[in-house]
Amino acid sequence: MAGAAFLGSREGHDTPSTVLLDLFGYVGPSRSATTATSKTSAGLPIAVTFCALRPPVLSYFSVDCAACPEPKSLPLAPQVIAADADLVLLRVPVDRSARFSVRFCDYFVYTAHSRRPRLDLLPTSAPHRFAFQDREMAILSCGDGSYAVAALQTLGKFTFTLHLYRSGPDGEQGAWTSKVVEVEEPLRDKVCPTTPPSSPGLFHHHTNSVITLGGAKGTVGWVDLWRGIVLCDVLEESPKLRDMPLPLPSKGNRNVYLDGCPYYSRSLVVNQSKDTIKYVEMEIYQAKPLTPEDKAYHEWLSQQECPMYFLIPSPWKATTWSMPVPVTSWEGWQPRCSARSAEIDIPPDVAMRYKRLRTDKEGGTLSSLRRLRMSYPTMSVADDDDDVVYISAREGTDMSTVLAVDMRMQTLRGVAKLPDHHHGFLRCFFATGISKHLNTTGSTSEESLEQTQAQDANVCHQVHEFA
Repeated sequence: MAGAAFLGSREGHDTPSTVLLDLFGYVGPSRSATTATSKTSAGLPIAVTFCALRPPVLSYFSVDCAACPEPKSLPLAPQVIAADADLVLLRVPVDRSARFSVRFCDYFVYTAHSRRPRLDLLPTSAPHRFAFQDREMAILSCGDGSYAVAALQTLGKFTFTLHLYRSGPDGEQGAWTSKVVEVEEPLRDKVCPTTPPSSPGLFHHHTNSVITLGGAKGTVGWVDLWRGIVLCDVLEESPKLRDMPLPLPSKGNRNVYLDGCPYYSRSLVVNQSKDTIKYVEMEIYQAKPLTPEDKAYHEWLSQQECPMYFLIPSPWKATTWSMPVPVTSWEGWQPRCSARSAEIDIPPDVAMRYKRLRTDKEGGTLSSLRRLRMSYPTMSVADDDDDVVYISAREGTDMSTVLAVDMRMQTLRGVAKLPDHHHGFLRCFFATGISKHLNTTGSTSEESLEQTQAQDANVCHQVHEFA
């Protein structure tokens, strides 16, 4: 893919095959060829519209419904929960009490289609009434217009509860089922101990994200970015859980390992062909050395040295890994490439693009990445962009941006400003291939970008300031 396509500019009207989708949607009227309609659980009409823009500009969705409260706080904003193929799982608040509980939200499955996109209201998961955390839920395309929604919740030491919803053909209403599932063979502490010697035998798993591998058995992975992946063939009659550890943590991250926000430095995705899992880890070097002694990982863990650190502008090193699908062994993890911030080349056109984006017009061009706070790495899901990592960046309190870093070429390929409603510095997007299924004939990318900017101007005062 040409580097110019990464600038976040308005040239060209082609629809990208993969996008960075904003996790938080807008509330307001919007219509295009991507609009799908349905009714809420209270019978009120609702419409959902998607807009696909070329990375690193964020694509977005909007919800038009009288039941949706104004998103004055983060829990009141419509949110993307998961995506797979032409499907997107959405959580839409339909009552102001949604700021306190997801029980006051409706869940919808959006199906992209070139002629007629579809929006299905999920039936309640009684008696649970969707008492799931967002990060516990996955969506899976099953063919013939049918799909499955799965949620995995911790029950005991090695046991979990798998909640599964299966629709009928063309999204016809289905039903929820629940069953207890067990981890067949815990591996993570054999490969990469995640608990101190004083607590042997414990199986710790805290889901941060979900990946959908698909296939005839409907393989889904619940990802603990510190510890490993729990894989499950959710469409099997008697599913079991398989444990797959992540690569050993980088030395520079040991002092925040298990004790900091994993999103700061780690991310895991599946490419569009679903034949490769891609993983990235950033080591963010603080002013104070994190591990002065050259200790082995197991020795370091036994001493339980886990102080907390704040993100400050610092040099960093990022390393990417890949795992072939189907997943068979921890030895399948293969390092791909590494890059250091000091070695990243910044082409003049990208540097000038950054300068034009600044609200502080006195700022100079971007000559080095070291002056930026950079975190939340996300790998591209495109099959032909194996080594592109998107990283959130912030310079002081001026603005937040997304940078497209080509790890193999060690080049900054593009930069885009985050929407104005993202005032803080948090994980706010993920990579998906939904765009190749959308009908975008109704508007050009230039018109869509102008609409994005107009929506920011109109609604940014309504959205919670995340800082």
